Amino acid sequence: MNLSLGQGAILTYLAAVLLLGGASAAGFGANGLLEIAGAGLMAWTWWKRPGTAATRTGLRLFLAALALIAAIQFLPLPPALWTLMPGRAAIASGFELARMPLPWLTLSLDPWSTLQSLVWWIPALALFMAMRSSHAPSTRHAVWVIGAVAYASVLMAGLQVYQNTGYAYTVTNRGNGVGAFSNSNHFGTFMLMAIALIAAQWLHDSRDNGADKKALARPLQLSALLAPLVIGVFLSNSLACILLLIPMICGVYLLARPELTLRWPWLLAGGLLFSVGLPWLLASGLVANDLMNTSATAGISRGEFLRNGLRILADFAPFGSGLGTFRELYPWYEDHAQVGTTYANHAHNDLLELLIETGVFGLVLILVFARWLASTAWSLWRGFRREHRVALGSTLAIAAVMAHSLVDYPLRTAAISSLIALCCVVARRPAEVPGAKPHWAAETGAGKREEMLQI
Repeated sequence: MNLSLGQGAILTYLAAVLLLGGASAAGFGANGLLEIAGAGLMAWTWWKRPGTAATRTGLRLFLAALALIAAIQFLPLPPALWTLMPGRAAIASGFELARMPLPWLTLSLDPWSTLQSLVWWIPALALFMAMRSSHAPSTRHAVWVIGAVAYASVLMAGLQVYQNTGYAYTVTNRGNGVGAFSNSNHFGTFMLMAIALIAAQWLHDSRDNGADKKALARPLQLSALLAPLVIGVFLSNSLACILLLIPMICGVYLLARPELTLRWPWLLAGGLLFSVGLPWLLASGLVANDLMNTSATAGISRGEFLRNGLRILADFAPFGSGLGTFRELYPWYEDHAQVGTTYANHAHNDLLELLIETGVFGLVLILVFARWLASTAWSLWRGFRREHRVALGSTLAIAAVMAHSLVDYPLRTAAISSLIALCCVVARRPAEVPGAKPHWAAETGAGKREEMLQI
């Protein structure tokens, strides 16, 4: 494996993010190190001035909207304006009771928490920039790193489940497999993403000549390759990830059978079956879950998070409460008779939490990204080409995280958000020829300044 110093640094940072970025609140120190290193990687990537325009992700509008949302959080507002905004009446009453004049306040109720929330995304942004640069490693090398961490994580999960040892965090889901993560649901999400990427890369690199006598062995080889990761999903004991394993396996099957054509009736039937059948399964009580039922700990269940979250959303619409403010807001809406020592740090629904904190601005952000993902996936799947398998696998990985985000908060961990950033780049990268040097990594003359990649 011939890697330049820059490529090695990027792959090392990717491995560090996957190993150290598996927690949100529980991983403050490790995430701090990743943020410092990520800031350095961003500065180095910018200084190197990556050259060719091969990787144009099409996310310019999304990134511009994200930057605008971040900026307006700190917009100072006069009392005459912020007092008219929904959800601010209690704050104004507090100043009046204290006999204090109403000050200017930012759009965000807690600008310090907002700043912390923005800093949290440095690892994802660092990998997004680095993987788009001319000195980026090949997709194959990145997937190898992801695979190495994934298989090692399955071994860790086995020890955690059967030996009750090997947990990386004090606050964790003991009894379940979590690997290097704090939350078993997020570990399950990582397994799903690894399944999509590793299967796609293996199919891309392997021969699929139907006349080959060994062609019949390919399904067995692929099954053996993915079996540990499937076991990892079950070790996580995450209901959402176990259910998402079904469409993920179907997606991998389609990657392995490029001759199959997807027709609208089949897509519509599959979508209806999943969108109607899954809610029915959860509501029927056939599968134990805390979305339709209460949890063992009073006041802590996804159903209660959803109901209270919708109340917060209604009270602070249409402008939101500010990035990073959910944790401080949620106690206002809890049933005080059920309050205990366990607190809610997130809404267990990434999309709902984003809407609560950013209102209509977040809705626009979600729609812009959804449009990008839909158009990217449709263009790839409609014109299926064998050399685009890894890009197709990336869309499967992104879709799995987006689906899981409806009932959990995987995007709040540096590991998952950084993998999403990497997948966004891979989904739009030109196809790699096995054994050939990626043409976006063309070398330039010594000391020559290069132009920045177009987004």
